Amino acid sequence: MQLTQLDLCSGVGAGFCLAGLQHGLKLIGTAEIDEYCSGILKLRYPGIHNHGNVRDIPRLAKQRLGYYMHPGRIDIITASPPCPPFSTEGQRLGGADKRDCFPAVLETIGELQPRFAAIENVPGLITCPDYPGQPTGSYFRGVVRTLDLFGYDAEWLTIGSGHFASPYIRERVLLVAIARSLKPQWERAASWTDQARSRTEEVRFNKLMRGIKPGYPLSVVRNPGLLARPLGVPSRDGTIRRMRQAAGNLLDPRVAAIALNRIVYLNSLCREPVASY
Repeated sequence: MQLTQLDLCSGVGAGFCLAGLQHGLKLIGTAEIDEYCSGILKLRYPGIHNHGNVRDIPRLAKQRLGYYMHPGRIDIITASPPCPPFSTEGQRLGGADKRDCFPAVLETIGELQPRFAAIENVPGLITCPDYPGQPTGSYFRGVVRTLDLFGYDAEWLTIGSGHFASPYIRERVLLVAIARSLKPQWERAASWTDQARSRTEEVRFNKLMRGIKPGYPLSVVRNPGLLARPLGVPSRDGTIRRMRQAAGNLLDPRVAAIALNRIVYLNSLCREPVASY
């Protein structure tokens, strides 16, 4: 039986969705409101339902609308909430930013009670205040506290594309949550840091992998050649701007795989693991 995956704030599906397929997971749904990205999801993952606005999913879960909208029927929830509320390049409004989707993601986890969850965001998430003027790091502490209240233990690390010998750094915070009810055999568990280091070193010294060209995977965007238009040169096409934005928001699937690999590993340490193949 495969591990099932619901992906939230999916973008064009080049991060957790793609990494999930590579790990043998069964993608059962996405959630993306952007029209352009939703079109890409439909092309890349035909037959997979896009729930649209992630803020609607807790309501669906409360009303039990759909087979998977019941506690315990989804094994893994993955999410890539918008990063502007936490980025050091922005105002860092945290919970005061209308783009903040963490509350909806966490509420979905609380309602659906998956075995595991994986969330990614910019490193600024760790130090962002809950609201302007509040203590540094209070937002992230609130995230971990909420997961704890929902019955999850959490671990996190910072890793980026640069760790895979890419010429661009693009660091991300990865958070993995595991339901305490699973009672994994922690005494046998290797540290996540050691696992991540082993994987990145393997990739860095693999000549085939080091030959991968840097940049975003052009296969996930329409008319990729148009993205090469120099900055400052008008394209006269609003679609190009959306394409650039979608490409700029991509989560490196190799980074996403670090989180999913950890989940598959922790699942193997549970008393009654779900098979993944």
